[in-house]
Amino acid sequence: MSLVINTNISSLMAQNNLTKSQSALSSATQRLSSGLKINSAADNAAGFAISQRYTTQIGGLTQASANASDAINLAQTAGSALDQVTSNLQAIRDLAVQSANGTYTATDRASIDQEVQQRLAEITRIANQTTFNGSNVLDGSMKTKSFQIGASVGQTISVSLGTSVKASAMGQVAEVNTGNIIGFKVTAGSLTVGGTSVATGTYSSAGSLAAAINTAAGTSVASVDTNGEIKITGAAGGTTLAGAGATALGLAGTVASGATLDSTGAAAATSALPNFGAEGLSINGTAISTTGVTSLQGLSDAINAAGISGVSAAVNGNGNGINFYSSGALNVGDTGGNVINTNATDANTGALYTVATSASNGGSLATGNVQTVDSANDLISRVDVALQTVSNFAAQLGAVQNRFQSTISTVAAQTTNLQASQSTIQDADFAAETANMSKANVLQQAGISVLAQANSNPQQVLKLLQ
Repeated sequence: MSLVINTNISSLMAQNNLTKSQSALSSATQRLSSGLKINSAADNAAGFAISQRYTTQIGGLTQASANASDAINLAQTAGSALDQVTSNLQAIRDLAVQSANGTYTATDRASIDQEVQQRLAEITRIANQTTFNGSNVLDGSMKTKSFQIGASVGQTISVSLGTSVKASAMGQVAEVNTGNIIGFKVTAGSLTVGGTSVATGTYSSAGSLAAAINTAAGTSVASVDTNGEIKITGAAGGTTLAGAGATALGLAGTVASGATLDSTGAAAATSALPNFGAEGLSINGTAISTTGVTSLQGLSDAINAAGISGVSAAVNGNGNGINFYSSGALNVGDTGGNVINTNATDANTGALYTVATSASNGGSLATGNVQTVDSANDLISRVDVALQTVSNFAAQLGAVQNRFQSTISTVAAQTTNLQASQSTIQDADFAAETANMSKANVLQQAGISVLAQANSNPQQVLKLLQ
């Protein structure tokens, strides 16, 4: 090998190797100090791109888990408030059952009603003032909300929050009141007008009996007043009514010409029930067995025993008719015409109810009261519907909480697996990197020594010049 001065090949080779060892040492030091195998795209272009996608997914899933937790908190807020609504509804129902008892006076019922009205107002207050992040959750205004529970577009759970639990929004029922269905039984000679007997038979209404009295009198002397009772207006020369039937009605005696006399409320107590045995009564297409029914209570019991979904019945407060209640459809058929007659009304509209038609579904808790037996029974039926509404809403919220909890668990597992994959790509292996750093350190020190030696080689030429 020739000795030269201008080009020191050994020195150049030593410098190149020293540069490599310095680069390896720098890389090992950077990885150990950052904990990352990939600190820039230059370290591993493909790995860097994959790692960034993982970072995006992990961040989205972490936020999705937080979103699901928020949804659970919203559902729990609404659920806690619904517990209080349910408590108030149960208390209102208990008070209505108490008021429906015949031992209470109108004054007693008015006192009971004061608490009922306060609890109804409290239900509406809860519905109007229960909020989550500034939004009302129980007044129906939230409608349907979507909750983002994944890292990508469209990964959502939709929850219906459009149920309102205000008193004015719950308790819609269909209701038909038969009015007075107790007929007045006239036997031979039991009711006469001016000595003429009124036709025998059982009259199903005050109107039909008034018409029979007019027929017997030969002129219009009987009518029905605003209270549903018979009113006699004396004809010329006076009108005389006699017989046990007249006495029962409180009409016995002579009514002077132009004078009037109303029957008394005692008529119901001495009246006769129609023969319900072959009535042909049906509700929503289901036949009601009336065989052996001899009282209004028996008729009410027969209706309730039929087990028609959502339908119930009760004897009215006057004890002379039946009130029908339904949480859904209500269509009363009556081929006999003794239960649904010209006195029957649709309670929600106040209009006359026609047999075999659908009664309107309406009203609400807001107008409910317990000041009479009938209004107490009406409120009981409406509270039952409201309790079903609230329990269905609460059940939905409970179910969706479980769904969100399941989502959180699933998202956590996904996040863990993605982090494991990302770690494999980008995290530094400290055992390997410390070995690389030690190797680079030794090589650098050796390289520096060798470079120093190579740099001194040209000085050997000087000995040749001596």
